[in-house]
Amino acid sequence: MVEARIAGRFALRASTTLCLGLFLTVGTGWGISHAETDSDAASPTSSARSSSTAKRGGSNPAAVNSAVAGRRGESAAGANRLADRRRNALRPPAAPNSTVPESALPEPTPPQHDTSSTPTEFDGGVAAQVPLSPRGDTAPPPFDEPVKPAAAAVPVTVIRPALSTPAAAQALATARELARDAAAPLQSTMLWTMLAGTRNETGRRYSGSAFAPRAAATSSLTISPAGASPVQPSGQAVSPLGTPEQTAAEDAAMRTARSLPMLVMKGVLNLAWRIIGANQFALVGGPDQANLNALGQAVDEWAMATAFQLMILNSNEPTIVTQVAPPHDWYGLDVTGSRILYDNPDTIYRFVGVNYASEYVITGRLPENDPQASFSVLTGTTGTTAAVLNGGQLELGPDRTFVITVSGDPAQPGQSNHLQITPDTTLIAIRDTLADWSAEDPMTLAIQRTSGPPNSLFSQLGGFAIPVIGAAVAQSPLLTALVSLIPPLPSVPPILRGTLGALLMLRGFSQEAIYIKVATTDPDTGQLKAPNVFTDPISNASFLATQRQSAGYFQLADYQALVLTINPNNAAYFGVPVTNDWTITDNYWDEQTSLNIAQARSNPDGSYTIVVSPSEPVFSDGSSVWNWVSTGGLNQGTMSIRFQAIDTNLPDNPTVSSQVVALSDLASVLPAGTTFVTPAERAAQLATRKEGFNRRFAPYPQTA
Repeated sequence: MVEARIAGRFALRASTTLCLGLFLTVGTGWGISHAETDSDAASPTSSARSSSTAKRGGSNPAAVNSAVAGRRGESAAGANRLADRRRNALRPPAAPNSTVPESALPEPTPPQHDTSSTPTEFDGGVAAQVPLSPRGDTAPPPFDEPVKPAAAAVPVTVIRPALSTPAAAQALATARELARDAAAPLQSTMLWTMLAGTRNETGRRYSGSAFAPRAAATSSLTISPAGASPVQPSGQAVSPLGTPEQTAAEDAAMRTARSLPMLVMKGVLNLAWRIIGANQFALVGGPDQANLNALGQAVDEWAMATAFQLMILNSNEPTIVTQVAPPHDWYGLDVTGSRILYDNPDTIYRFVGVNYASEYVITGRLPENDPQASFSVLTGTTGTTAAVLNGGQLELGPDRTFVITVSGDPAQPGQSNHLQITPDTTLIAIRDTLADWSAEDPMTLAIQRTSGPPNSLFSQLGGFAIPVIGAAVAQSPLLTALVSLIPPLPSVPPILRGTLGALLMLRGFSQEAIYIKVATTDPDTGQLKAPNVFTDPISNASFLATQRQSAGYFQLADYQALVLTINPNNAAYFGVPVTNDWTITDNYWDEQTSLNIAQARSNPDGSYTIVVSPSEPVFSDGSSVWNWVSTGGLNQGTMSIRFQAIDTNLPDNPTVSSQVVALSDLASVLPAGTTFVTPAERAAQLATRKEGFNRRFAPYPQTA
């Protein structure tokens, strides 16, 4: 569901971006000189943010014409390469032991981090405990236990990663060459003003309450041949998620989300969602006060998710960015959450923009304990899945490294690690579903564009993601060459980013209504359905094609519980996350507001009994239920129970049933063999949960 919606927003965002970008650049008399100067005194903004891929002449007027001619020649060469690619099979990557150039500029010293990585912005309260009647048995049984860095929007040298076999990577390297020559001054006063604002916005990084200058940076990540984690050249462990590209994208996205146009649109969206909620939850009197209080956070995270999409528009400079993430504090950044549309606490969502006119290589390492990794090719505004490559299908090297080729050509005979993209492909969605938070880790990933047209304004503004137009350009070498004649802006002006983000937040009017309906409406009749009804999971077009879901909403008093009986049968994974009326999770790191197949305890027959309630059920002997899912104090909310890794060769599909009982009667409906916990065991359970969450966002040592 999340992936499909992001793909749709991405395509529409690209259309709006290109129109606004052309209007602003042409309307302000855009007159960027395509020449580079040899003077160190040229504009620092133009120098630091130049994104041309080759020198195009000197600082004199004659050189400008020469530069333009060179640009056209470069575009024609790119078109020829595209035509050759359509005729020939994929070229093999470079020979082993290829080297990657290091940046000529010094790398910045990373900020010091607080050792606590727990998001604190939306801490939840402690759930109330309701004493219950005795369970009728003895004491509780024992239990088991991408976007570039802000100042590095510069030329990129495409390097083919070295391979030991057609599908096993010996090394993963990402490098960028920084421009040594400053670009000629801009001729438009208006554009100078916008770019000055951009430089002020993107050249500094928020850290606590202070702003500190941010140096130009490059990133280099090497796969360890034998270790369990990627390492920097210094030998320090590196977060698979906290890359320099990721933190740069988060920094820029937060600034965009705080822009005036988006702040105004947040107010509009807040009002619209109140109306939507009143209609969708009409059978229970509309959203209650607790959900109305959570509306501001939901709108903030929607805005952040929108801003993230702007970070991956340019598929000619691809960057893998983690999105749909909870709020977190790392590497000097207090990052706003970007959760939307039934986000799953067990899943890491990453996205990268790609286009049919280019070829790419994705390199990484699949941990032994990551059984549910997947790469999905998404197309068009609907996010239709054109191809899927699961972790179990990857051909891995001895150290579990891999190389995936991405292009419009089909896989060669015997080539398993390949994703074929279609002309209307916009994104690759990369998912890691981590059931065991204490043991499972996400993949390390990087992407290189290995061939295709030169970077251009068309690509920078998301032109390849525009429905119909993007596909037509990507398929035509002539059109690709024509759009490549106009080079990209040194940076995207803040006014463009903020205005674009505000316009695209308008999709929240329709999208939120559509996805709330998944929980509140009967799919067969289209009518509103009663609360607390969860039935056997089905395939839903709004979710992933490989998933099944049982969706609904709950309405519970403090003294009531929703008891779910789940039999996963042929599904290797299920998850039960609680989301509010606005379809996002809250504080699931401090509270047990979700459980999955690895965290829950099964009944003797293999089924699972899950107790969902606002108040923790506590029996007279002080014990509680291991499989308790807290609503985070909510009396009203939504749930989408997911089932994944379904073995279609097995006949029995997953089943779900539900009933509401008073907490005082809970013991009578719990099956024999239910696992109970003491207060000390509950505390240990929550501590393990928190430690598992911190594995994702702990402040790893990192060199930018």
